[in-house]
Amino acid sequence: MKPLLAVLALFWPEACGEAPAGAVPSAGFVSWFADYELRLSPQSLGAAPLEWRLTAWQFQEELLNFYREGSPPPLNTALFVTETLPEAEQLQVLSECPGLVLASCMLMAKARLSAGDRKQAVYLVSRVLTLLADLAERAASLQHLKGTFVAQKPFRQRLLDNTGSVLGDEFFAAASEAALLVAPGWGLEAAISDFLRDSQLMLHVEAHEALSTSAASASCSAGRLDVVIAHCNEDLSWLRSFSDARIWIYHKCNPDLVGLPELPCVIAEQLPNFAMESLAYAIHMHRRHGDFASFTLFLQGKPFEHAPQNLVMDAVAAIRAGTYDVGFLHLNARRFLSGSSFCLRDLHLTLFGDSTVPEVFGSYCCSQFLVRRDRLLSRTQDVYARIVELLLGQVPLACMQDDQYDNRPRIAVSALFEHLWHIVLGEDPVLPSRRSDRRLPVFARVDVTPGELPDYFDASRGFN
Repeated sequence: MKPLLAVLALFWPEACGEAPAGAVPSAGFVSWFADYELRLSPQSLGAAPLEWRLTAWQFQEELLNFYREGSPPPLNTALFVTETLPEAEQLQVLSECPGLVLASCMLMAKARLSAGDRKQAVYLVSRVLTLLADLAERAASLQHLKGTFVAQKPFRQRLLDNTGSVLGDEFFAAASEAALLVAPGWGLEAAISDFLRDSQLMLHVEAHEALSTSAASASCSAGRLDVVIAHCNEDLSWLRSFSDARIWIYHKCNPDLVGLPELPCVIAEQLPNFAMESLAYAIHMHRRHGDFASFTLFLQGKPFEHAPQNLVMDAVAAIRAGTYDVGFLHLNARRFLSGSSFCLRDLHLTLFGDSTVPEVFGSYCCSQFLVRRDRLLSRTQDVYARIVELLLGQVPLACMQDDQYDNRPRIAVSALFEHLWHIVLGEDPVLPSRRSDRRLPVFARVDVTPGELPDYFDASRGFN
């Protein structure tokens, strides 16, 4: 038997690009990562391509637990089914297991609605209702539905009302009845009911938001969104998507605003090139205390190297729609292993004094996050001033930087703050993973990174 594995490469990744090429951790280095990359190419040995099995019953179970209990939503699989699975395979699955496709569309509709994208959400629900109508028409056992569900008026013409929102109560009973008969056990009736309620709530919020206009951005006063950027020669053309925000750019290198589009409110300041992004964040929190926007994005100069762009922009869209209200959201893809170290415990004790030092710390890598105003104000200006002093080396710590590993000034203390910012900003020592955090809107609970397989795939069997 020929082996299926032709090439297997195991990588011990560096700290998300923090360390320079060729750097080697010193003895006693604390491991915060355990991400292994497998590169499989059985074809090079003449073997059949590696195939994957989508385990529908696990998806169904997790989906029902989400609607019943708020458990982690199986968004990775729903995203794969609705956006990655080729159309021919989608149609095959729809004919054999319609609930899998319909439930995936409904879950993604809920996610898009939570991000303020009502147009895409309504499109997905419309597709579900259209497919339900087709399946009901074809099934002889559903003949009794024709009087209420199909025949009174062409179903597709009744999907949307004049405002573009999905039809409500008078249609829900028929749709739920069809869902129970076409795809029993998939929770579609609960999903449709959920969507109708959320959609009506969003219409109410949008109407309220339309009445509250503000010239905060144009006048550079605190408004709905601030964007804080630690900048070191990166191209800033991506900021054109933030024309309604107040932009704070903290230069750590040359004050060159490469690619910066014309925006109504940009404030730029020069900082010493110490402590990576942490110094820019801490100085902003200290200097602007009391003048925060409703929400503040803390980003690096190339934010989408670490953070999924869709997650960042969905959060911004939800803020604009008035539907976002989360205290702290970490934006980056890679997550640290939960753990601790002597240096981290010493930093926590030095910063917070006599407070109990956590046994374990847990968060995502590389410090990019979205914070609500009250969380920023929950710490005094003095706390942020002390963080600045720690980052500049004005307060002694027990651990010294190993310049043989990375000699960039004060990067070691900045790296420790990657495990600490969420605590500073009001979260528990072990930040829940996004997919497990019930406080987050659905769009923010997608926790898949490039190269990672969707949930509930089994590499031991093929997709049939």
